[in-house]
Amino acid sequence: MKAKTRWTLIGILTYCIFAVITFGFNLLSPARVGITWTVFWYIAAALIIYYICFKNLVFRRMLYNARQLHMTKTDLATLLPNMKQSQDIPNPDKHQPFSPLFTFFPSKS
Repeated sequence: MKAKTRWTLIGILTYCIFAVITFGFNLLSPARVGITWTVFWYIAAALIIYYICFKNLVFRRMLYNARQLHMTKTDLATLLPNMKQSQDIPNPDKHQPFSPLFTFFPSKS
């Protein structure tokens, strides 16, 4: 299964689980929170899931391309001259199934 297909399925299943839980437990019913907030949270959840799937897909492609070009972490660092201190560069030699969502502390490797 290709990475794009896998992340699309993960996103769809995650959104379906979110919808079933909120509908099943009546968490976001219009009678309880109003129709505006119900629509807002369903759209916000879809956009958050889309963002996470897109970020992971781009991260996987970047690691794949770096591996194909036999690049190391230091090679990738030279391509990014204006990095913040808190930003972290992924290591193409290390298996990383998910992209980092939040980087508060850079890794030491």
